[in-house]
Parts: sequence; C-alpha cells; structure tokens
Amino acid sequence: MRVLLLNPPYVPEFMRSARWAAVSISGSNWYPIYLAYCTGLLEKYGHKTKLVDGPVDRLSHEDVFKIAKDFSPDITVLYISTVSLENDIEIGEKIKELTGSYIILVGPWCSIHPDETIKKSDKIDSLAIREFDYTVLELTEGKTENEINGLVWKNKGKVIHNPPRKPLTHEQIDDFPFVTDVYRRHLNIQNYFQAPHLHPFVDLFTGRGCSWGKCTFCLWPHTISKGAPYRTGDINKTIEELQFVKEELRFVKEVFIQDDTLPARRARELSTAIIEAGLDMKWSCYARSDGTYDLETLELMKESGCRCLHVGYESSNQQILKNVKKGTTPKTMEKFTEMTNKVGLVNHADFIIGLPGETVETIKATVKWSKTLKVDSYQFTVPKPYPETPLYGYLEENGYLKDGWANYPDLSADDIAKWTKWALRQTNMNPRYLLRMMRKPKEWKRLIRSARYVVPNVVRG
Repeated sequence: MRVLLLNPPYVPEFMRSARWAAVSISGSNWYPIYLAYCTGLLEKYGHKTKLVDGPVDRLSHEDVFKIAKDFSPDITVLYISTVSLENDIEIGEKIKELTGSYIILVGPWCSIHPDETIKKSDKIDSLAIREFDYTVLELTEGKTENEINGLVWKNKGKVIHNPPRKPLTHEQIDDFPFVTDVYRRHLNIQNYFQAPHLHPFVDLFTGRGCSWGKCTFCLWPHTISKGAPYRTGDINKTIEELQFVKEELRFVKEVFIQDDTLPARRARELSTAIIEAGLDMKWSCYARSDGTYDLETLELMKESGCRCLHVGYESSNQQILKNVKKGTTPKTMEKFTEMTNKVGLVNHADFIIGLPGETVETIKATVKWSKTLKVDSYQFTVPKPYPETPLYGYLEENGYLKDGWANYPDLSADDIAKWTKWALRQTNMNPRYLLRMMRKPKEWKRLIRSARYVVPNVVRG
C-alpha cells in the first residue's frame, strides 16, 4: 500500500513532536520520531511510504495538499495534538476529499478523549491509541478494523474501541529499521535544531517507555506508553545504528538518545558498548538528578563521547517536588550538578513554573537557587496539563483549570506566564551565567543561535 505519514502544518515554530505541544521560543524543534519509526516499519514490510514534516519544513496547507494529491496515498497517518486538533482534522478531511485516502489519527493525544476526537468528523476513519506502530502496520496489511488491537473506529456512526494493544516487546523494538536512515531519506536533517545540541543532530530510541514514569505532568509515559515499563532493544543494534550515522551521515555532529530518561544502568551499558566499538562521536540524553547516577557512571559516559544531559530540575521546593512525584530533593540535584561540572558534561536544566504548590515566593526561591547551579543552559516553561496525566486530574478536581491551563487562586495562568518569562530573563541574562559561558568557547555557536530566538521573546515579557 501507499502510506502518507504527516506531521501537519500549523503555526510558525510549532512543536507537535515534542513531549508537549507548544510554540518554541528558542527556534528548537524535534524530529517526528514516532512517525519516523512507523515509516521504517512499513517500508520493511514492503509498503511505499512518504514522511512529511509540515511545521519544520514550513509547508503551507496547500503545499501538503499538493504532496498528498501527487503521492495519492491509500492510507494517511496524521500525527495530531489537542492544541492543533481542529487544524489537523481539517487537513485530514481535505486529503480524503482529494485522494480518497483512509485517514487514521495517531500520537499520544489520541489516548486523550478518543471518542470526542473521532466524532469531530465523519471523514476521519479511525485513530490509534498508545504505541501505534504495529496498529498502523496491521491496517496496511489488510486486517479488518475489528481485528486490530489498539484501534478506535466507527461502525455506522457508533464508536468502537478494540482491545488495547500490548506494549512493544524487546523483540519488536529490535524489528525496527534504523530511524536515522528514515530521516536521511525522507527529511532535511539540516532543518532540525535544539538549543542545547550541536547542529546538525539526529535522535533515536534505544528503548521505549520511562524508567521512572511517575512524574505527574509528563505526557508520553501517561498516554503513549500508558504505564508500560521501560523496554530496551539489543544494545548491539544501537551500536550498529551509531556506526551507520558515523559512516553515512558524516555531517551529523551529535546523536540524542530520546529514551524518556536514560537510567544509569542503561547509560553504563551504552557507554561501555560505544567504547568497545571504538566509536568517536558525540551523544546526549535525558538524565534524572535523583542520585542514581554516580561519579563513575558520569565519567564513563564522558569517556564514551557523551556531551550533554537534559535534566529535569523543575523546582527548588521540596513539597512541590513531592507533589509531582519527582523522586528527588534539592540537595540531591545540587550534588548531581556538581558531578556533571566535575566531569565536564554540558547540563541543560529544565524548570517548570506553576506546578501544584507554587507561589510567588517559591518561584523567586527556585530562580535564586537555579542561579547557584553551574549549568550550561536554562529552560523555564509553564505546565501543560493534559487529560490522562495525574497533573490534569489534580487541577480539575480542585478547580484549578482555566481554558486548559493551571490557574490557582493566588497565582493565575497569566501570572504564571509572566513569572516564567521573568525567570528566563533572570537566568539567561544573569552576568555570572554569561561570564561562565564566555569561558566555554566550544558552546558559543549554539548559544548565539539560540539567543537570536530566546532574547526577543523574553525581553518582550
């Protein structure tokens, strides 16, 4: 079959492939990684595919309609988000009108109110909840809708929920072709940029699911993985893909491991395998500052070529950390930061302003504390409460939701947005931080590129 896999165009700088849908203020974007893995799987089983990333390639709606008409797909796979849902469905409807294609919606947001979503249009045929790779594959293989686990579809106007699909197994994870080869053949790698990373970069999974999985605000573990344990593929397969990047994508300067968090045990396994394979390349990952990483592990990672860690700090307030089940303490995070500095790893620190328990005083305290941490970049954002996440449930139960955003009696959604921009100014324009980064000339190029986007956005706040 001919299958079009589409990340639909929406507004400028929109990141639908991120862990929550938002407009980027740093010019950053992510690969449509789940769509790309699905693309590779379909190709492996003989299907003709076309993967299109509308937002990153800055395609208009008309551009996408022309692509669809020229390709003439039998099935169109649309990666949607709740933020852009009306837009996404309209695009699906038009593609169906132009090509007669079967339309299936996918992505973590499909696990949020699937009935309401599929009822929004009689031209949308089905949607896939949770991990959708094999759901789409079985659809292309000719299985009838009632035979496919993980599918929500309509029969004479009635919404049918098939049994949920079991999480991917280790063997299925190893069944996927190299996602980086999919990027090479379908996407423009030069168009992808992340503020903390060397450019250009690529990303890949070594496993699915989160090794922690308890943070109340995190979208993917509560929707697309839905509580599934962390499942890894064969480490040798990962090494083979890294070798492929080294040999076939020589212009790529960094590989980002997209596992929700790379636990210390997997980090050690990966680092050892990279060293034994003699690979000379830069890589980065998500890491938890919860005390599970010791100095020896970080040193091993550095030796193997690890360059940057994305670290969720969120807040300096212990009660807020408990409220969101972060599983760490400020003291533990301080020690972790000291170790990354000692080893020489770049530390990209993520904070969230407006989590349950937040006040003006805790915001000021977190920002003051964050400035004492010798990290290499600061990211402050507002919480994005999505149905299916415990954060959303808490906010809804206590009447703290307003138009889909956290809104507390003494800290409104508008207040949270203003304080978030204030936090970005206080940290990213802090003279001590700027002086610290001046002493790291290897980081200048990426910092200057990111600043071109960040500074205008935060100054306006």
